Amino acid sequence: MSDTETTHEHILHGTDAGFMKDVIETSNDVPVLVDFWAPWCGPCKQLMPMLEKLVKAEGGNVKLVKINTEEHSGIAQQLRVRGIPMVFAFKDGKPVDAFTGALPQSKVQEFIDKQIGRT
Repeated sequence: MSDTETTHEHILHGTDAGFMKDVIETSNDVPVLVDFWAPWCGPCKQLMPMLEKLVKAEGGNVKLVKINTEEHSGIAQQLRVRGIPMVFAFKDGKPVDAFTGALPQSKVQEFIDKQIGRT
C-alpha cells in the first residue's frame, strides 16, 4: 500500500511517512506547496479547491501536497504550524515561503507565481 494517495497528477494527499519523498525530494525538481488543513476548518474548505484549481492550471510547474493535520500531525509539529490553513512552499528540499489563512485567489496566484519565478 502506498503512503500517499494521488488525487491528480500534480496533487497528492500527503502523510508524515511520505513527506520526504513527496515534498523534500520532489522540491528539488519543481516547487511543492504543502497545504496543512483539517476537516473541521472552514477557511481550509475555501482555500483547498482554489489551490487545487490553480495548481492544475500550472500544468506541472508546481505540485501540491495536502496534509490533514488530524491524521498526520508530525510534520506540522516539526514546522511549528500553529494555525490552519497554512501553506508552505518548498524548493530544493527547504521551506522558502509560507502563508496562513484563506487568501483571495489573486493573492494565492501571486504566491504561486513567486515560487515558479514568474514575478
